[in-house]
Amino acid sequence: MLIYVMALYAFYATITAVRNVVKFRRYGSPVMSAAKVINLTAALVSMLSLETAMLTQFGAADDPMFRQIMTASTGAGISILVLGMAVYMIVWSTGQLKRDIQEKEA
Repeated sequence: MLIYVMALYAFYATITAVRNVVKFRRYGSPVMSAAKVINLTAALVSMLSLETAMLTQFGAADDPMFRQIMTASTGAGISILVLGMAVYMIVWSTGQLKRDIQEKEA
């Protein structure tokens, strides 16, 4: 029963986080966008935890290598995605801040 509640939370958190990232991106605030990207990162880690729990509960007990490969590949994918979002947010927010400074000077 606990794994189903965990799944419900993980999917709810992911859907809400993606919706908020898109919604707050339109406002143009680097701080708000960064906060929502952090929420998305937490939701992705929650999905990784769900995968680990589900593979342990429902996975093939005789093939631990499959569980290790799946968890490692999903973890690597999430890490690459988070790194990409971080680089994008740094570049985007630096551009926004430079633009704001130029507008104030003009």
